[in-house]
Amino acid sequence: MTTIAGYNLCAAPCCGAIYRTLNYRSMNFSAWEYWTDGYREGTLMPNDHGLRQCLCGAFYLVKEMEFIEQVEETNAPHTAHVADTYLPVAIAQARTSEIELAARLDYWQLLNHPYRVLYRAHNDSKKAAWISANPDQRSWWQRICKAQPPQYVETVNQPFSYPLYELSEMQSDNLKALLRLHEEELRNDNETRAELHRELGQFEQAMQALQEEPIDEHDFAKHLMGRLINSKVNAPMFYRI
Repeated sequence: MTTIAGYNLCAAPCCGAIYRTLNYRSMNFSAWEYWTDGYREGTLMPNDHGLRQCLCGAFYLVKEMEFIEQVEETNAPHTAHVADTYLPVAIAQARTSEIELAARLDYWQLLNHPYRVLYRAHNDSKKAAWISANPDQRSWWQRICKAQPPQYVETVNQPFSYPLYELSEMQSDNLKALLRLHEEELRNDNETRAELHRELGQFEQAMQALQEEPIDEHDFAKHLMGRLINSKVNAPMFYRI
């Protein structure tokens, strides 16, 4: 589980304002949903890339803050996450490439959120149809589980399906900018680079990036990405581990 042991008092790099951050005793990265773009739904840990906005209006990264001391209680404010509507501003005003990278990674996931809604609705309709066609399983679920319906299993007659994923110009521009930042070696992350190429429909480059380092046989996410690339699927995909 995730547990907290007091707070860290830290100074923002822009104006020196004092904020508190959580001092984690233990961390649990479990979540209800994992997505290939790195987003986690229902996570027990923050699901962002460290971008914050100061009360003075400036944008900064948590890792840029200067640690002052650890305390049990404090009246200092929490660091403020950047509101969704301000992510384009953070990108435009980024004073370093690392801040731009964090803002664009957050923006990438934000722009994919509407597709997640479509994906969940699509899966719900498939599960509902499956339960309706299998009344014995449905009554077992209602009588025993009363929580989650039986696991939907794709069959030959009902192959894997997902909603159409079409990139907007805004999404495409952001993905290309993220690739540029990766090429500047700000982040040595082949899996993310592969996912960026895949969502752009650049499947050959995606596979090259994915294969730049050995893939552990137990790394479900990378194996899933490999299958999606081979199938020329560009949609962000949900999975559980």
